[in-house]
Amino acid sequence: MEAALEIGRRFRDVEVRPDQPKIASAKDVADMLMPQMRDLKTEVFKVVYLNSNNRIIDVGNAATGTVNQAMPIVREIIHTALQKFAAAIICVHNHPSANIAPSPEDKKFTGELSAAGKLMGIKVLDHIIIGDNNYFSFTDEGLMV
Repeated sequence: MEAALEIGRRFRDVEVRPDQPKIASAKDVADMLMPQMRDLKTEVFKVVYLNSNNRIIDVGNAATGTVNQAMPIVREIIHTALQKFAAAIICVHNHPSANIAPSPEDKKFTGELSAAGKLMGIKVLDHIIIGDNNYFSFTDEGLMV
């Protein structure tokens, strides 16, 4: 019972403001995050949490890695999305090498996250890789499962 009351309190406290940016495309996300991610020397993995109208609730760091990998954890991303009452998420990470092609690990992780999201009712809308003034979108390239 106490847990149900806490969930109710959290839901009540989620503020939906008309000034929250609405995400309509991978370009919207890339334009927002590229300036801060394109020149990083290590991989950083971020998650954009969205409400049911694709308005941004929050943007958070899921992992900071090395020059060629970051190790985000699927269950932590889903857990955070549930805590934020996100209806959908978009994952974004950079490739310090500037090569925006997804690695086999990127593809595997995206599939695992998408499957976990589906089980928990959270849409994984895209996974975007940022390079040097360019980006790769799993959705735009038809790779989202």
